[in-house]
Parts: sequence; C-alpha cells; structure tokens
Amino acid sequence: MSKIRNLNSIQVFDEVSRLKSITLSAKSLHISQSSVSYHIKKLENELNAPLFQRSRKGLILTSNGENLATHVANGLRSIQIGLERASDQTEIVRIAILPLFASRWLSPRLGDFWDAHPNTQLSFRSQNNTFAERERPSDFADLGIVWGQGDWVDFESIRLWPEEMVVACSTDYLRENPIREESDLKNLALLHVDDETRWQEWFTNNQLTPPLLRENLIPQEPHFQISSTINGLGVALLPHSMIKAELETGVLVNVFDRTYTTSFAYYLGIPNRIPLSDSAIIFKNWLLSQCPD
Repeated sequence: MSKIRNLNSIQVFDEVSRLKSITLSAKSLHISQSSVSYHIKKLENELNAPLFQRSRKGLILTSNGENLATHVANGLRSIQIGLERASDQTEIVRIAILPLFASRWLSPRLGDFWDAHPNTQLSFRSQNNTFAERERPSDFADLGIVWGQGDWVDFESIRLWPEEMVVACSTDYLRENPIREESDLKNLALLHVDDETRWQEWFTNNQLTPPLLRENLIPQEPHFQISSTINGLGVALLPHSMIKAELETGVLVNVFDRTYTTSFAYYLGIPNRIPLSDSAIIFKNWLLSQCPD
C-alpha cells in the first residue's frame, strides 16, 4: 500500500486539480510555482502514476488524477468536519441558491429557521442553475437548490415537491392576443429561459408539434422572465409555486385556468461522496420539513 509521506503534497494536488494551473495554484497557496511543481512531481513519483497531462488549455487530470481528486476532496472535507466537531465550532453552511427560489419561497421561511437554530450560520451563493453542472460543485457549496429533472451525475437529488406549470401572460397581452385553446400559442411570442425544453415538453404533452422558438425571446433569468411576462412581451410557462401572488392579484393571468404536470421540479442537490457537516444536515432536514408532501 502506498504511503504518502507529506500531506502538503496532497493539499497542493487538491488546489491544482481544482484550478488546472500551476501558476494560479501557486498564487492561491502563496508559494512558488517551482514548489507546486515539486509537490506534484513528488506525489506522482510516490504513486508511480501520472496525475496530469498538459494541453493548450492548461492541465488535464488523467484517469488516475480524477480518481485521486475525488478521494482527496472527500478526505479534506472529512478532516474539516472533524476539526469543527473537535473545536465545538459551528461551520458556515454554503448553500447554492436560485434567486427566484430564494426571494419567493425561502426568504419568507428563514425567520423560522433562525428562531429554531440561532447558532447556525448560512452563506447563500447565487447561481443561475449551474451548481449541478460544475466540475467540482463541492468547491462552490455544500448543497444547493437546482431546477430540472433530477438526472444530474454524481449528485443526490431530492425533489422538494411535484411542480405544476401555468401558462401565463398579462391581461393586456391576452386582450390583444385572444387565446382560446392550446394550439393558439404556436403563433405567439413564447418566453423561455436558456432553452426551450419546458415548452417542448408542454407542446408534446398536449399532442401538439412544438414551434420554432425565437432566440430574441429568451429572458435568460427567471425574475426577468416573469417581469417580461407582466410587461406584456409574451406568454410564459412558469412554475405555479413561484407566481401565486401574481395570479391572486391579477398581475398575471392563468390563460387556460388550469395547471399542467411536468417532469421538472425544484431539487435539493448534494454532491456525492462529500460528507455534510452537522450544520449542513440541520439545514437540510429543516428545508425538507418545510416542503409540501
């Protein structure tokens, strides 16, 4: 069994595997580039295996390097949690959050969380639904909220509730563009975020051929999508849970006066193989307790 004689080499390797650069790793660790190169070479010699290969875009992990990087991240995280418990300190929980979810669902409930857990510190890190797609998501956050179909690789995905979608628009837009049945939408401005997957699913579920969506009608961000819909730029397919207030006040109209099932939902995403701290487990359990059955 290989024995690593210098744990500094492990820490250096972890940084290089994350940044894919000797130069950036040296700056991050406040050591020289030659020292970084020495530790990587030393580790490769001890393991008798190459860990990186060079490319025009920088360093690339070999298969051995990828395997080691996963175990190193896991091990360092375990050490961090052990230090937290030994020192009786509460670690800050890093949470990757979607701005729309944070403002419309989470924020009104956070007071109850801090009433119950006043010593638990939370750090929210805004992300545009990219948490599960990051190469090393655990570097960004301990856990996070993601929107999708729950099929992310190397992620534990816990659906928060079965979502329903609403076809919505402003009263002015509906007045100017009468909509009587689902097929009427094919010739209207359909607003969507990033891609057209949700609309494609909706048309397919209603036995309709999805139209070609116009690229200039992509608001990019859910808050912007909702405001664009309110301002009469088109029709949007929106999660019912996020627009209840607009529907109740009449700012938005539920065009067909019904909701639609969808394979999409909000999930609590947790990177696999990286243990959660006690504080992160507290937040996870509280969050799930707040979700409707």
